[in-house]
Amino acid sequence: MRLLIIAAGYKPSWVYGGPTISISSMAEALSEEGVDVTVMTTNANGQEDFTFPNGHQVILDGVQVQYYRRWFGDPMSISPLHTWALIKSIRQYDIVHINGWWNWVAMMSLIVCKVTGIPHVLTTRGALSEYTFQTRRTSLIKRIMHQLFFKRMLCNTLLHVTTEEEAQRFRNALPGAKVVVLPNIIHLYAPVQRNTVNDDLLRLVFLGRIDPVKNLELMVQALNSVKFPYQFILIGDGKSEYVRGILQKSVSPERIQCTGAVYGDGKYKLLADADVLVLVSHSENFGNVVIEAMSQGTPVLLTRQVGLSNWVKENHLGWIIEPDVAACKEALEDIYAHRDQLDQMRTQVLSKVEQDFSTPKLVSRYIHECYQQVYPAAKLIKPKMEVV
Repeated sequence: MRLLIIAAGYKPSWVYGGPTISISSMAEALSEEGVDVTVMTTNANGQEDFTFPNGHQVILDGVQVQYYRRWFGDPMSISPLHTWALIKSIRQYDIVHINGWWNWVAMMSLIVCKVTGIPHVLTTRGALSEYTFQTRRTSLIKRIMHQLFFKRMLCNTLLHVTTEEEAQRFRNALPGAKVVVLPNIIHLYAPVQRNTVNDDLLRLVFLGRIDPVKNLELMVQALNSVKFPYQFILIGDGKSEYVRGILQKSVSPERIQCTGAVYGDGKYKLLADADVLVLVSHSENFGNVVIEAMSQGTPVLLTRQVGLSNWVKENHLGWIIEPDVAACKEALEDIYAHRDQLDQMRTQVLSKVEQDFSTPKLVSRYIHECYQQVYPAAKLIKPKMEVV
């Protein structure tokens, strides 16, 4: 099976956060398990594009990646060069998996697939969430375009979503839509050695873009009213004025540490050393960082707006709250009061994430539950190498 993955941005464009991680993890996992994968993307990297030559091809972590220049930057990522390359090469592939929405690359790629009749799947990566339509400056334009042009097109497209809650929203908004529910494929990083310190400090960590959608003000306001000692580490980049605003809202800014972006071993060490990961977003389509933290055994505190919140609640892997300061404070106090039970919870967390998010299991589900719906012959064509 030859699979073409389409995305407006791809690694190393980590500036886009979760979507870049999700798409690259999926591409690498499918390739490792025997799918012939190619990625077509642009040179997008936030405000400063990569300087790759147009059509630049590279093998990146086992995946063939093609980068095409865009003419205009975020959020539309207009790239006729990408579209032309797709038109010329699309018949080489059995399936096209489009990622994202509300950008030239995704929308034009879907149109090309419709015109050519090539089997295709669309993962919007949260781009059709209620939050997107309610809060962005372009929300009215998006609503009009959705109703006039894209609603019918999406109803005739296999839509991949990552949670049952997201699937229900799609079914309500797009009657008759074909929807398949599969979690993101996230690389489970081997657990690293954890520093254990016998003190009264509650160690909290946040990982992600430091952005208003993450609702970090809620956490800071809740921490302002607790009586126990804590440390709150923010891992990620954000606009400097917003970060300063977060710190200014804290009555104990010395307890908040901003590390900037951290990758690899350093990131997982910070996740492992934390008592709890916090993610109290206004809207979170899936929540890759939840799985990344749990790969280190770290329990989580989430708002119910995080896609994985129901799974966490059902399996008793953390605390789920309403996006409310009083509820957040109550959860923090409960965590602190029962911190002697966190080690036992860590064992449960690690076992469950390995059970539900192993790469071979999820790759098999993607092929049988998703790709075979549009291309019944979908299967692995490259045998996995065996270690002898």
